Amino acid sequence: MREQIKRVAEELLVKHGYRGVSFRQISEILNTTRANLHYHFGSKDGLVEEVLEDYANRTLDAYRDIWTDTRTSLREKVEAVVRMSRERYRHYNQKSDKGEPWSLMIRLRSDSDAITPRMRTKLQEVTHEFETLVRVGVRTAIQSGELVEDAPQELLVVQLVNIIHYAGSVTRDHGHFGRLADLWEATLSTIERAYGRETAVKTRATA
Repeated sequence: MREQIKRVAEELLVKHGYRGVSFRQISEILNTTRANLHYHFGSKDGLVEEVLEDYANRTLDAYRDIWTDTRTSLREKVEAVVRMSRERYRHYNQKSDKGEPWSLMIRLRSDSDAITPRMRTKLQEVTHEFETLVRVGVRTAIQSGELVEDAPQELLVVQLVNIIHYAGSVTRDHGHFGRLADLWEATLSTIERAYGRETAVKTRATA
């Protein structure tokens, strides 16, 4: 029952935000009582905190697998992130591509004035961890020779991490996932043209 409650809560939180979710809604969907929800989680905040913790940990595990993989290129890492994001997006945009919310963390960040300090702290921790993981991926690309040695690592990290942080805003503002995929491709192509090892070699050869 706890897992069922959390699954329903996650769906509702992504769709309606923190303010748009109540124990009444969840109990009606699960055909149970609000008292049962209170028994398992104490309060709405207790439930949302646990849902966020689980969601954040799943996301970090997936990102850790992607960004710390020394066998894949930076492009392959970005492509894996795009695939993961598209899967989540499609889950919440099954009937049409209209840019409906699809990320719990992005959704809760928009409700930062209403969520608890524990939730805000978790979101900040995830933000920091995202930056750390992307930094590992960029450093690996430099060490492997995919990017030139003097590539501005921290500037590249800022570019890539900001797309992760604002992905939900991009799909919402443009009304479809394609714009987010285009942004990733434009950013990655720019990085490759400016700092890719192959580009640097060709530039020196024609100089």
